[in-house]
Amino acid sequence: MNTRTWRGAAKDDTGAALIFALIIITTIALVGGVILSQGGTNFRATVALRGVAGTSYASDAAAKVAINNLRLGATAPGWTTPSFPGQWTNWVYTNNADGTGCFGADGTAPKNTLELANIEPRAGRQTADTSARVECTAVPGTGIFGAGGGVGIDNSDPTDAFGRALTTIGTSGALQGMTLKPLGTGNGAPMPMRGGVASKSYITVTNGALVTDGYVVAEGACTGQIVSNPAKQCNAAGTVPVPATPASPLGSVPTYRDPADYAGSCTFAAGYYNNAAALTAAVNGCSEARFSSGAYYFDFVDSEHGGQNEWMINTRVIGGEYLGGGIPGSCKSPIQYDPVAGVQFVFGRDSRITLGDRAHVELCGPSNGGEPPMTIYQQPTGSTPASDSLSNRSAGTVTEKSGSANGFKWTTSVRVPVGATPQQAISAPDASSLTYTIAGNNDDVGLDLNDFGLGSIPAGSDISSAQLRVKYAKTSARSLTATVVGQTPANVAVTAPDGAGWGTVDLASQLRTLLQDGAFTAASPTIQLRLLDATKLDTLTIDAVQLSVTWTPPALRAATDVTVVGLASGSNFAGEFVVQGATWAPHGYIALDPGSDNNALVSFRWGIVALGVDFKSQPPQLYGYPLVSIPRPGRGLGPKVTVVDLVVYVCVEQGSCASGGTKALTSRVMITDPPYGASNAPVPGQRQIKVLSWAEQK
Repeated sequence: MNTRTWRGAAKDDTGAALIFALIIITTIALVGGVILSQGGTNFRATVALRGVAGTSYASDAAAKVAINNLRLGATAPGWTTPSFPGQWTNWVYTNNADGTGCFGADGTAPKNTLELANIEPRAGRQTADTSARVECTAVPGTGIFGAGGGVGIDNSDPTDAFGRALTTIGTSGALQGMTLKPLGTGNGAPMPMRGGVASKSYITVTNGALVTDGYVVAEGACTGQIVSNPAKQCNAAGTVPVPATPASPLGSVPTYRDPADYAGSCTFAAGYYNNAAALTAAVNGCSEARFSSGAYYFDFVDSEHGGQNEWMINTRVIGGEYLGGGIPGSCKSPIQYDPVAGVQFVFGRDSRITLGDRAHVELCGPSNGGEPPMTIYQQPTGSTPASDSLSNRSAGTVTEKSGSANGFKWTTSVRVPVGATPQQAISAPDASSLTYTIAGNNDDVGLDLNDFGLGSIPAGSDISSAQLRVKYAKTSARSLTATVVGQTPANVAVTAPDGAGWGTVDLASQLRTLLQDGAFTAASPTIQLRLLDATKLDTLTIDAVQLSVTWTPPALRAATDVTVVGLASGSNFAGEFVVQGATWAPHGYIALDPGSDNNALVSFRWGIVALGVDFKSQPPQLYGYPLVSIPRPGRGLGPKVTVVDLVVYVCVEQGSCASGGTKALTSRVMITDPPYGASNAPVPGQRQIKVLSWAEQK
């Protein structure tokens, strides 16, 4: 019974078919669901990726537009001429001191940001176009100024002597303030500076604009156009403290030097120079005068003796480690080379440099561990020391002239007492003397006197008086004369004997000049006593000869107010005056106004502190060195290579991107200019662009 029932049920497969049907339906539903879910995911990912790609495309496109604008400069689409004077037709960015940024200027402010609205059409689910912004900064040390270029404008210490490019501290008289005269066509050209500018009195700009990427502050009035960052601050009393005095390069007076010793080689040695006229003659006698590395002390004494304490340069002068070639670049600049020896020109009292029309000067100071390399310096302390003297010195050696030679016929003396030497006979006023009786008409009497014991007078001393006293008697109508051998004037008459029998002659100028050749010795000076062309039977008796000398030893002497660097009267200076280092001249006025010439180059490449300045800047400085600059440490790639960093921000679904956005790309770009042509400037469109790095931010 039960078996039959089982067998009957087995023969009925209706239920199994239902199960199979359910399995198939479920499997199809599951597979279909998975497929539909994956399709939805892929669709959503595709939409999202389209947005990401749009952002990437926008950043790439913005960077490429910025690079193209760097290549084209003023010829790029959308270029706006700056509102301050300049020569902008063929402008390109070279990290110059012309007041512009990577993309020109916005009015008077450097333009280093390029905004590109709606640069990428909306993509995916984006509801609006995407905009971008490119921010550009120069890599320090690159650009038109070559290695070590750049500018230090962030020093917040107002007492730092070289925390800014130019500081003038004069407040009265003619030697104060800043008078700046940019040159150029039309409405003038920028006067380029790099770094802060501060004046304790006024700033006057004519025919153009003072342009700096630092600040400008003046305690007096400002006249003319000034472009600065931040904006100028004028009539601001009490805002410009006198900077702290840097240490002098000199601790004492260096070794005395005679300029004539270097006239042949034209390579001058470091040391102390006190004769401006002799230095002028020796230097200008050279087609190129080189000043070897070291400290020089110029403390001229010419004005104390009827001359001028003015070193006039009218030739090519190179100071520091020599490279040769054109100026600038003829010596090793401490901005580019480290370590490097260099020159330091220190000026005492009112000693100064004056440039003639044909002056071509470059001075390279020493590297100083990143601190300002002092190159031109006015001695801040010291005074004229008390004079010293040697009195009534007799000659240690006396030589009588005898025989006949060279047109002279010397008469021999009769000695009293008999047997005394000539030196003993005239060493002191006593019973011992020399008596000459002229043997024949036109005979001569001659004595050469040496070794007056003057070796204690230091070389470089300034002799203020030198009196030779001769106790003598004569019957001849001819004068007794004295000569310092090798010096002029010669044969200076000894005065007639006074009541005590003494005659005198002043030999100060001759001995002063002789001392400039070097220290006195037993052989120098040689003083000649002569009675020439006497008459037969004339007599001459010499009882004593004594020399008294007063001198002032060399010393460091504080500078006084003077035009420390200036141009000759009526000059049309067409050369160069380039200082590769710092200039400290708080008692110095610097007046370099080249007149009508447009070829002069004036540049101070580590800043100036001066009493006042009067500058005229030339058009070549648009693409040459700035007038005054503060370098920033760094190794550059050369004056024809500019490197910039471009950072791209993307503002998704926004019609502008002036701020904010997502940082999407960073690129470093190197721009190399071909050799400059006759315009002395790079040419838009003819620049080689090389992308050094291209990093997208995820």
